[in-house]
Amino acid sequence: MPLTEPPPAAVKAAPATPAVGLGWIAVMIAVAGLNLRPLLTSLGVSLEAVRLDLGLSSAGAGLLAAVPTFCMGAVALVGGWLIGRLGIGVGMRVALWLVAMGCALRWAGLQPAVMFAATLLGGLGVACGQVLIPVVVKQYFPGRAALMMGIFTTAMNLGAAVGAAATPALMNGAGGDWRPALGVWALPALVAALLWPARLERARGDAARALPWRDPLAWRMALFLGTGSVAYMSLLAWLVPFYVAQGHSQAQGAALLTVFTGAQIAGALLVPPLAQFKRDRRPALAITLALLMVGVAGFWWSPEPGGVLWAVIAGVGLGGSFPLALTLPLDYAATPTEAGRLSALVQGLAMLMGALGPLVFGVLRDGYGFPAAMLFLLLSVVASFLIGLTFRPPPANEENPR
Repeated sequence: MPLTEPPPAAVKAAPATPAVGLGWIAVMIAVAGLNLRPLLTSLGVSLEAVRLDLGLSSAGAGLLAAVPTFCMGAVALVGGWLIGRLGIGVGMRVALWLVAMGCALRWAGLQPAVMFAATLLGGLGVACGQVLIPVVVKQYFPGRAALMMGIFTTAMNLGAAVGAAATPALMNGAGGDWRPALGVWALPALVAALLWPARLERARGDAARALPWRDPLAWRMALFLGTGSVAYMSLLAWLVPFYVAQGHSQAQGAALLTVFTGAQIAGALLVPPLAQFKRDRRPALAITLALLMVGVAGFWWSPEPGGVLWAVIAGVGLGGSFPLALTLPLDYAATPTEAGRLSALVQGLAMLMGALGPLVFGVLRDGYGFPAAMLFLLLSVVASFLIGLTFRPPPANEENPR
């Protein structure tokens, strides 16, 4: 059966029976999500200080901010190997250990090479976690995939908001030193690694099977998620420096990023539960991506009087659209293994695209200023909106539409 043909109802996988309770697995999915974003947002709110202390250009700072996303793309493409070798229990524990080690190493990151190495290590952990969680969801919650992915992304957004809000205060408490403010996020990741249930079943099926490289639907999903990721990763990295360039303080810029990430929580809480009752994701995708377009356009055209408003609108749009984009591969997968393979290809290609966002933004800022960089973001969201309209819902028992 081709991967993108939905399975007959008779062969759909039943939920696995775990060694630990489903409630504990659901809690730990949320706990893992909490630890997969502070690595990014803590850097975003301190990026200008890091750039100046390390003597980096805007392009260099953009490359540093892009490292975790490059990791997400590269690791996702070997997700089948990762699932097959480590399993979803031990694999998630290793992922959280890597996040903790990367954050801890940032404490010594006064040299560019050390900072890049620390960000690479933590980025690998974030990448492993994002590959493995959809497989956990498909394995244990196959009938509530959209809801569980909504919980996961809500937790990621909450972690992002906490990282954005707390890092400036931690910097002030350390006398303006950004290193301990970035390194302290190793502690919750370490706790999460110790609590994660390592004795989970391996995903059923042959996890080492090749990714569906020749599937046009998989490439379309990747392009859809990738264009949205360009905007998301760029805003995480550059929203604070953009507002600092408008004359605001770093604390004010960090507060705006906190509002942006907090609004994503609202979007992730509201949209996926409603979308759970409809098999057609397009109406929800169209509404949420339209909100994101309005927010990005507002940041560009009217940053001064409406910054908070644009942050709320863009955050709700992004928070609602992201879990739906992650759910699309689960809609078309027959088994947890197939969900892992399709999610791995889609996330891998999308994150490689998304990693270009902060870098291209920095290059455009160096060469042409912030207006050109913001136009680049707006065009990315427009492309994501148009591609999202093409995803017809897969029939329950018939051949999947292309």
